[in-house]
Amino acid sequence: MDGTILCQGTFTGTGNAVTVAIPSNADFMWVKNYTQFSAKSANTGFDFYWQRGMAAATGAVYFCNSSSAVLADTLTVGGFTLYDPSVATSAYSANVAITTGVSNATRPVVTTSNTTGLVAASSSVVGSVVRLNSPGFPPNGIDFTVGAVSAGVSFTLLSAAGALATAPGAAGTLGNYQIQNFDRLYYPRNRYIAKITQANPAVVTTTVPHGLTPGQAVRFNIPAVSGMTQLNPTLANNYLTATVVSISTTDANIFSIGVDTTGFTAFTWPTSAQSPSSYPEMTPVGEDTGNALTNTGIQTPGVSSSTLGAQIFNTNTGILADSTVNTGFLGMTLGTGGAGVANAGPIAGPAGVSSDVIYWVAGKSTFGGL
Repeated sequence: MDGTILCQGTFTGTGNAVTVAIPSNADFMWVKNYTQFSAKSANTGFDFYWQRGMAAATGAVYFCNSSSAVLADTLTVGGFTLYDPSVATSAYSANVAITTGVSNATRPVVTTSNTTGLVAASSSVVGSVVRLNSPGFPPNGIDFTVGAVSAGVSFTLLSAAGALATAPGAAGTLGNYQIQNFDRLYYPRNRYIAKITQANPAVVTTTVPHGLTPGQAVRFNIPAVSGMTQLNPTLANNYLTATVVSISTTDANIFSIGVDTTGFTAFTWPTSAQSPSSYPEMTPVGEDTGNALTNTGIQTPGVSSSTLGAQIFNTNTGILADSTVNTGFLGMTLGTGGAGVANAGPIAGPAGVSSDVIYWVAGKSTFGGL
């Protein structure tokens, strides 16, 4: 063990995959589901092990059957996967076929027989992010949050509150989608805009979680075809910078700005008939210090808000919440489990199930690894 670097940590399961940061990277890892050691729930793993050389998403597992007898197996999916944002296999899933197409709607429905790994957004869970490539569908290449999943049938983009302002104007055919496991390394991040309301204050919806906090300042770049170009910084409006005044506690994609847009042109999503056109975008540009000083208690950059998800890795808080930082890290994605080599039935994986208390230890060996 001389020279071996060890890291350890704990988290509470949500039923979704979890990525933990391991600064030294890992050659081996143990995961102990403290809750299931005593609960012994059927087909729920309580002791997991992975070592470099094992295939991605696999790992050894001890679990109990319906009679509380202890069994051992090897997960074929939903196990351990090294996380490195510089490696494509960590950043993106494989292409998954869209079997019929994508509907022309403010919440487009993607028809596919494979919804494995997709998680729908809710008031307490940040949904999966996907990128589409479906011929004829206007928002191809733009990332969207998954708002609903019909297992093995289809999934729906965005939430009811955070839908596109208007339908894209054309349906997509066949093609494929990818799950995006990686965001831009540097925070804060530009985001595409799905909708802006005519209201005071105006409510802005992004296509993926924005990660902003109250007090941060943003500017908009809205193409003429989308309307509401009054938000674009120009000499006439003294190069408008909008301040974030609140963020939604139930939808990771929604925030409000201190601008009265009731008299502005209505915002629309660019349609296929308006192509070629850029897409509306928001760019963080700093903060309103006075506003930030009155909101220091809620300035923690998260995947959405104080109630949805953890703080974005390596970000600052308080009046420094807007500072530019590199959020990249090495780590391990702990999966939700699946079939084993010997047991066809699903076994809950190292991420645990909702409310499970999980402990882990990972190590980087002096001589180990492949």
